Amino acid sequence: MNTVFSFGNKITLRTCMFAFTFFVVLLTSAFIKSFAITADTAVSVPFPVGVGNPGDIVSFYNSDYQLASVEYDQSIVGVIVNDPVASYEDQNLDSYKLVVDSGEVVLNVSNKNGEIKKGDFVTSSDMPGVGIKADRSGQIVGVALENYVSTNSTDIGQIALLISIRYNVSGSSNQTNVLTALKAGLESEFLSPLITLRYILAALVSGVSFIIGFRSFGKVSGSSVEALGRNPLASSTIKRVVLFNFVLNSMIMLGGLLLAYFILVL
Repeated sequence: MNTVFSFGNKITLRTCMFAFTFFVVLLTSAFIKSFAITADTAVSVPFPVGVGNPGDIVSFYNSDYQLASVEYDQSIVGVIVNDPVASYEDQNLDSYKLVVDSGEVVLNVSNKNGEIKKGDFVTSSDMPGVGIKADRSGQIVGVALENYVSTNSTDIGQIALLISIRYNVSGSSNQTNVLTALKAGLESEFLSPLITLRYILAALVSGVSFIIGFRSFGKVSGSSVEALGRNPLASSTIKRVVLFNFVLNSMIMLGGLLLAYFILVL
C-alpha cells in the first residue's frame, strides 16, 4: 500500500515538473510574440555590389543568392529589407543584403499578370526581384496586404506583403495533382535555416513528450498491476493512481503537441 503511494508520488512530481516546464516555455513564446514587430529577424546573404533593392525577391540556386528572375521560382528564400527590427550580419562578407523569410515586408510588384488585390497570392516574375499576381498553382512568396493598380504593365510599385513562402495549389487549376506538388517540393533547392530549425525543434519536442508520456504510464501501469497482485484490497487506490497518471501523461503529450505547434507558427 505504502509502496504504491510512494511510487505514484514520485511519478507525479516528475511529470508535474515536466508539464510546468512546457507551460513556462509556452508563456515565454507568447510573451515574445506579443512584442514582435512586423518583420522577422533578417540575415545577411552575400550579394554583388549594386545588385538588389529593398523589396526585391531573392532566390538561391547554383550555390549562389540571386534575384528571382523566373515565374513561380521554386528556390525563393526571402525578400530584401533595408531597416529590419533585428538582424544577424556576417561581418566577414564584403558585400551583402539583409533578407527576411517571414513577417510583413514591402515588396516590389508589377501588374504584368493582372491587378493585385488584397488577399491575392504573389509570386516571382521574369523581372528580376519583382513580384506578380499568382493565378495558378506554383511557388509563392506571400499574400498581398493591399491593392496594386497600374495602367502600365512595365511600372513597378510597392505593396505590403505577408511572407508565406510555399507551394500553393490553386483551386482554379486543373493541371496540378498530388504528384506535381510533391515533385515541386522535392525539386526545391533551398530551405531556410530558420524554418529547418523550427521543424526540427517541433519534431523533437513532440517526440520527446510522447516518449516520456508512454514510458511513464507504462511504468506506472506495470507497477500498479504488481501491487494489485500483492494487495487486492488496495484496488480502488491503485486504480485512482493509474487514472491520475493517465490523465497527467495525456496532458504532457498534448502540451508537447501544442508547444510544437507554437514553435512552427510563432
